[in-house]
Amino acid sequence: MSISEYMPWLFDTFRVGMLGVALAVPAVTLYGAAEARTLRVTSDVITSRSLPKEFDGTRIVFVADIHAGPYFGPDRMDKLVEQVNALDPDVLVLGGDYVGGRMGGARTFYARAADFQARRAKVAVLGNHDVWEGSEEARQGFAEAGFALLEDDSVHISIGDASIAIAGVSDLSTGAPDPEAAARDIAPGTFSVLVSHNPDVFAGRLGTTAGEWDLALAGHTHAGQITFFGTPAFVPSDHGDRYRSGWRDENGTPILVSNGVGTVTLPVRLFAEPEIHLITLHSK
Repeated sequence: MSISEYMPWLFDTFRVGMLGVALAVPAVTLYGAAEARTLRVTSDVITSRSLPKEFDGTRIVFVADIHAGPYFGPDRMDKLVEQVNALDPDVLVLGGDYVGGRMGGARTFYARAADFQARRAKVAVLGNHDVWEGSEEARQGFAEAGFALLEDDSVHISIGDASIAIAGVSDLSTGAPDPEAAARDIAPGTFSVLVSHNPDVFAGRLGTTAGEWDLALAGHTHAGQITFFGTPAFVPSDHGDRYRSGWRDENGTPILVSNGVGTVTLPVRLFAEPEIHLITLHSK
C-alpha cells in the first residue's frame, strides 16, 4: 500500500479513536457520579477473648469521610442518618472529615448529627478537613449532638461491672496524635478500640501503648476515590496501598480502613464504592 493509499485509512482510524474518547469521557464521568451516590453496608465480626460476655453481640457502626457540603447536602445527610440508625448500633463511631473543609459543610453536618442514634455511646474523632473548617465549631457541634469527641483520650462503656474502651487520637495532618496518651486510662486486658482519622498513625505504633488494642479503625484514604479498575491514581498515605482500603492485621490488631462515604475535589468515585460498616463483637 502506498503512502497516499494509507493516509485515508490512518485518518479514519484517528477519527474513530477520537470519537471513542469523546464518548468514553462523559460515560465514565456519569458512572463516577452515580457510584459516588451509592452507599453499601459491609458486615464483619470480631471475636476476642478480651471481650466481656456482657458485650457479646455488641454492634459497632463505623462511618468516615462524609464531607458534607456542596456535594453532600441536607437530603443526603438525612438519608445517611436514616441508614445508620436502621443498623441499630450499640456504639456509633465517626472517623473524621465530616465537612468539606472551608466549604460551609458544618451547617449541613452538625445540624443533623444529633439525629444519629446509638444505644450505648456515640464517639468521634476529628479529620483534617474538620480542623481546616473549624475545630472549635466541631467541638461545639459534637457536644450539642451528644457525641464524645476523642482527642488523644478515651471513653469507657459499661454494662454492670464489665466495660470496654474506645480511644481516639488527633488528626495526623493537623496535629500530633498520641496513642499512648489515648490509652492512659485503659487498664491492660480491657477490650479496646483505637480510632484515628488517618491510618498512617497505625504504622509502627500499634502494640506499644499501655493497653492492648483489639480493633483499630480509620478512614481518610477514600480507597483512592478514583481508581482505574482498582488501581488508584493517588492514595493520601505515606505507605501506599498498605492502608488504602479494607482489613489488615498488624501486631495482632485487626485494622479496618474505610472507603468512606463522601468525596473531595470532584463528586465522583471510580471503583472505590462508598461504604459504612457494621462490626459485631463476640466473646470467646
